[in-house]
Amino acid sequence: MNGKDKQKRRVLLLIETSRAFGRNLIEGITQYATEQKSWNFFLCDHEAASLNQHWLDKWNGDGLIARVNDRNGDRFFHKFSGKKINLAADDKKFPIHVRLNNEKCGQMAVEHFWDRGYRNFAYFSMGHTYWSQFRYHCFVSALKDYESSCFLCPQAKRKNTTTLPTLWWNGLDDSVLYWVKSLPKPVGIFCANDNHAFYLANLCCLYGIAIPEETAILGVDNDESLCKTTMPPLSSIDPNAKLIGYKAAGILDAMMNSEPLSASTILVDPVCIVVRQSTDNIAVNDPVLANALRFIRTEVAQNLRVSDVAKEVAVSRGTLNNLFQQYLRSTPLQEILRVRMEWAKELLRDTQISVAEISQMIGYQTPEYFSRAFTREVGITPRDYRTEYRNR
Repeated sequence: MNGKDKQKRRVLLLIETSRAFGRNLIEGITQYATEQKSWNFFLCDHEAASLNQHWLDKWNGDGLIARVNDRNGDRFFHKFSGKKINLAADDKKFPIHVRLNNEKCGQMAVEHFWDRGYRNFAYFSMGHTYWSQFRYHCFVSALKDYESSCFLCPQAKRKNTTTLPTLWWNGLDDSVLYWVKSLPKPVGIFCANDNHAFYLANLCCLYGIAIPEETAILGVDNDESLCKTTMPPLSSIDPNAKLIGYKAAGILDAMMNSEPLSASTILVDPVCIVVRQSTDNIAVNDPVLANALRFIRTEVAQNLRVSDVAKEVAVSRGTLNNLFQQYLRSTPLQEILRVRMEWAKELLRDTQISVAEISQMIGYQTPEYFSRAFTREVGITPRDYRTEYRNR
């Protein structure tokens, strides 16, 4: 059937809406369907599915895109007789048609920490599921190129029975706290996703473990509702979930049209690491330099000068310059400019503040001067950076 004779397919999306990854998947799927104009959607998230199992059992549409790995979800997915894709598949029960390139995520995480001077690495997950274990192995594999190893958080249990205070919202037992404290510092910790990074960041704040000076924390998903509510805000890998959803919709469409499919899994590369304060640090062993870097990061809004930094750490400008050259092969002024630009990127990505206002906030006298400096450092203008990021 083609053109006006083509009947609209009935497609069910069984995808969580409580997380940014799921919502972005749905956005990518609906973008594909809007372009094709051939689907009618029905959306059911996990909570609604658990409360309306009888309705699900009666579903007899044409297609299904799901993210399920629990018993009820698996049962419904097996039972459904139409064309279907499970975006939480592990290639054991269901084939993987499209997924995030976790190998690339692991490589990006290692490079991110390494470039910031971290030489101790750890991986944190609140549960060793298939996907979190796979992401861990990708991280470990990338570390081999640097002849480095990784500390894996042991399997923790829910609820604690020790004398220490209960951890975040009655979460995991105290073994997580002991594990974090036992790690060699400073350490870069790659987390299975932003939910796990959120838990770990709150735990560190609760018990006075400095982020990022002692523990730099990196998540996956760039879930802004989580990343921006920790203190400091979390850096995270943007997984390009919209494109994963778009590709999955294309595969399902081909299935429903009885078109041949490629035997290989489609890998979608992550977009970038969205750098926020949880990893915006340079790991150094010199206490004076470490304090100078911390002061620059926390006081950059005060229109800092190199003399201000030298005064704060009680050394001469010459000594400060020598420390920067010895450990970082840069200068205090270059670090001040770098931190300003990272802050500018965050404001352009995450707020509606005008370029003119941003230029004042980060210490430039005119928007034109800021724009020239930003373009020189980043390669594109502030307005183009904002547009490019939001169109991804």
